[in-house]
Amino acid sequence: MGFCGCLRFTLYLAGALGLLAGIGASVVNSMWMNHAFDSFLDRSQGAEAYNEKNHFLLGNFAPVGDELSGLQLAVVQGKIPEGLDGIFIRNGPNPIPEHGNKKRYHWFDGHGYLHVVKFDSKSQTASYSSGWLQTPRYNYERALGHAYFIGVGEYIGLAGLLKAVFIAPKKMEFAGLTRITSGQANTALVHHAKRFYALHEASLPFEIRFNMDGSFRSAGYEDFGTLNMAMSAHPKVDPATDELVFHGYGAPPLPNLKWGAIRADGSVVNYVGVTTNDSRTPLAHDFALTRTHVVLLDTSVKFEPKRIVDGQVFFFDDAYNMRLGLAPRGTQAEDDVVWYELEKPLVIMHVMNAWTTDDDKHVMMWACGSTAFDLNAIQAMNNSRFALYEFQFDLEAETVVQRRVPSPFNGLLQAEFPTIHPKYHGAYSSYGFVGISPVSDGRFTGIAKFHMHSTGGGEHVASFTFAEGVFSGEPLFVPDANREGADHGWMVTVQHNEKSGETFVVIYDAETMSEEPVAVLDAPRIPYGFHGAWLSEGDLQAHVESWRERDLESLKDRRAACFVA
Repeated sequence: MGFCGCLRFTLYLAGALGLLAGIGASVVNSMWMNHAFDSFLDRSQGAEAYNEKNHFLLGNFAPVGDELSGLQLAVVQGKIPEGLDGIFIRNGPNPIPEHGNKKRYHWFDGHGYLHVVKFDSKSQTASYSSGWLQTPRYNYERALGHAYFIGVGEYIGLAGLLKAVFIAPKKMEFAGLTRITSGQANTALVHHAKRFYALHEASLPFEIRFNMDGSFRSAGYEDFGTLNMAMSAHPKVDPATDELVFHGYGAPPLPNLKWGAIRADGSVVNYVGVTTNDSRTPLAHDFALTRTHVVLLDTSVKFEPKRIVDGQVFFFDDAYNMRLGLAPRGTQAEDDVVWYELEKPLVIMHVMNAWTTDDDKHVMMWACGSTAFDLNAIQAMNNSRFALYEFQFDLEAETVVQRRVPSPFNGLLQAEFPTIHPKYHGAYSSYGFVGISPVSDGRFTGIAKFHMHSTGGGEHVASFTFAEGVFSGEPLFVPDANREGADHGWMVTVQHNEKSGETFVVIYDAETMSEEPVAVLDAPRIPYGFHGAWLSEGDLQAHVESWRERDLESLKDRRAACFVA
């Protein structure tokens, strides 16, 4: 190429870059152009054709469109156990059906939707209520009449990169929202200090107000006057201190991990940030808690915006050994975190439990881990295969020993969504439970029970599988209010028969692990979802009374303001 050719090429390139910058500026500064450009990119991604075969919009993953209140559920087998009184709540993503499928959908993208079952063992009755959580994101899209915000499913290809750079930030700005107030509240749930919250990976906790019949209203986001980073989906209540211990993670600016604790009075203490060693944000969906330490997860799955083009906004870096950071409870210094590096890459999505041994020399942790992970290929079968791992941290030698917990289904079935008796969070619990399944899309075909040893070791105790064609969501441990043991309670889950289309709420005995249910209740279709929670009758009453007191205080404040005016 001669001088003239080089000059022409340079001029063409400069013109193209100028055009792109001009388009970018127009998109940035105009809500109409932003939406038009986004719609063009949706079409370029073939969103509607993709969604026609989208695993997470078909069958029992498909969203429901109705919101119900007080629907009576028939007990079709067995009896509701004595003392099982309260509400079972399940959260999950549920896009608005009438908004169509014009944006490329990922399972993580749907609006938060609660399914609530109110149990009354005395009358042997149960009722069902359901509905969307009315987050600012939900309300904005409902008012517009179509999907608006950018979801995980759209971060793929050059179009996905353009959405990330030009579209997504301005959409939040146009809607008057921020990164931590524009989430879906669709992942998990937590009850603390008479208050109840829905959690989402990338936003603040979203408060919910329940009534005694299990119906509910949305209250709004809560930052406790302090939080400036998202709270991840799995904060944990420490039964010994009544603190809600939490963590969060996010993209730059740094630090990219934070943790802290919320006291019963709502004050935040020990809110500390830490930057991982290569400054890349890890997929740190969960963390662990003991009476002496918080355990942070610097997993081998990393967030790298440049990989959006490849559809791997979160990708498994098989050259990065997972690290676990032990931070003393009460520290306010990043330098106090001691990092333990594993021998191989690993991702942990969910922690079963952790505790400090009685001699204060070791921290033990059980968690579900996998040596492969692909966020954009979560479907019926993929390369993720989660199993239970035990980690033993030597606090004096600053070493960690990892072992895969033996079970008859290792390598055959996935073990995920662990659950324990809530009174043992952060302390030694002799038993824990997981869902098991041959598929990797959040559906389970059975339940397994494990015995954990206090100073290391542990084994599979029992497991059973459901009837052929029957899948469930997360199996949740619900404690027996009349007994104290770590396995004294029930496993409650929602099952769907993919042959008949029937849905049931099913209760199993966690102590005996009999495959014969204690009770089966007929239910309307409940799509597969994420995590659940239990609120006992006593806790529900305290929650409702707390809201009455808050209403009264609010009324007094309004009257006082009127008097001053």
